[in-house]
Amino acid sequence: MSSLEPKILISDDDANLVTALSRFARHAGFEVTEDTESEVVALAKRVHPDLILLDLRQKVDGRDLLASLKRDPETRDIKVVVLSGVEDQFTRRTCLELGAFDYETKPFDPSIGRKLIRLVAMAEEAAAPESVH
Repeated sequence: MSSLEPKILISDDDANLVTALSRFARHAGFEVTEDTESEVVALAKRVHPDLILLDLRQKVDGRDLLASLKRDPETRDIKVVVLSGVEDQFTRRTCLELGAFDYETKPFDPSIGRKLIRLVAMAEEAAAPESVH
């Protein structure tokens, strides 16, 4: 795979969902790393993704994983989209305050794929050095 492909790390304990999201992302040209064991922090340090999709309900609470990602200098600037099966404004607000870039509820709207592509593009633009004219 080319190193120019945007990288997505998908962390969810639902292997079927991880497979479905991964299939879509690969088809759209992304390099995908899958995590079904709540190892997102270690994987993020190893693969340096442009975007992380992080489920809240895993072996380790997703809020704790998010806080760890945002505390660590190696991972704090990675955009994290929290995935949740529960539409709860308190949890949404908590995740955004912890540093989540976005909060999406399951089941996903069919436009989630296009939204993920835009999020990766935004992450790439934010990471790109300023061009000199």
